Amino acid sequence: MRKIVALLVLITLMSCSQEQPTLIKFELDKKGSYAIQYREADGTFTVMDSLEILGGDVFEVSFDTLQMISFLPIQGELPVVHAVIGPNTGELIVDSEGFISGDEENDWLGVQRSMQIELINLIDSLDVIKDSYTDSTTFEGLPALDSVFFNYADAYRARILDSLESVPGRLSNIMTVYHRIGQNPVLDYTIDRKVLRRMNIELQRLAPNSKDALAFKMWIEEFEETYVFTQTVKENAEKFIPGHPFPELTLESPQGESKRLKRMSLDNHVVAIWASWCAECRNDLRSVAQKHNMDNWILLSLDGVPQQRSPIGEWYSAINQDGLGGSHLSDLKGGRSIITERLGVQEMPLYFKVEDGLITVRSNQISAVLN
Repeated sequence: MRKIVALLVLITLMSCSQEQPTLIKFELDKKGSYAIQYREADGTFTVMDSLEILGGDVFEVSFDTLQMISFLPIQGELPVVHAVIGPNTGELIVDSEGFISGDEENDWLGVQRSMQIELINLIDSLDVIKDSYTDSTTFEGLPALDSVFFNYADAYRARILDSLESVPGRLSNIMTVYHRIGQNPVLDYTIDRKVLRRMNIELQRLAPNSKDALAFKMWIEEFEETYVFTQTVKENAEKFIPGHPFPELTLESPQGESKRLKRMSLDNHVVAIWASWCAECRNDLRSVAQKHNMDNWILLSLDGVPQQRSPIGEWYSAINQDGLGGSHLSDLKGGRSIITERLGVQEMPLYFKVEDGLITVRSNQISAVLN
């Protein structure tokens, strides 16, 4: 048996050391070669080695903490293989069909791969039946096919959640965030927030130095930030309605001058939420500029990065091209603008009529503030 010894990747962040390296035995029938990579704490990947598959191959590797590695085909029709390696991981087997096994972590990775393949096969078989309906006059069987798919999808999702809820500290659970059913991810942070946050807590407790766990923590923090921002936007969309004081904001002009939009300074003003890339916004405002005096208008722009390469240039150009009067302000943070957050902007254009600091009109129709 030919043995290929990998470059030993020793993450010396834990006091324990692995006396015996993990052996991963490949029983694949096909030949080819793999690139072997692992995830860094920032979510990027590093290629650690390569492996040629000729038959009866063994890969030897050691880690001082839990680490997931991936075998990615670079030659031949080989299956993608993922493995979780730790200081106490024993021998692992990759069978002839590419399923890995050997302990709880890697058995679950093998099950996940089986679930994905079975889902693909089910979808293909249902599509074959659907395609046969081209000469049908009733199409009565189609709802039954859809029912089969949705029932299977529900069971698939339930199996994933069962693992996350029953064994939240299992590192191989991280791979479930990549599962998709059709175009939709199996897990949705807004729905599965509680179980994913608990999983993160357990991973940090059980494998605090694992780069995979640290990368997962980073993802959770980013998702949580987006979740909190979205919830705040929803709450403020219901809060800042007619009768409520307009919020005070500190923003900048296109010339870079900081300006504070004070509530009591707003008397018989129209506040428009727009962006240079919003065609409907520009059509509305261009029409107003051609027919009305805009001295009492305040235009708050949602231009910004990362959506635009040169937001200030595009913002300034749109103002000039469309001949827009009034006062112009922005923080150039795009979708994460304080304008979006504080005013609960869920769609554009959005218009406010403000009198004596109080909102009297909130509408997506410009006609509502022109009357």
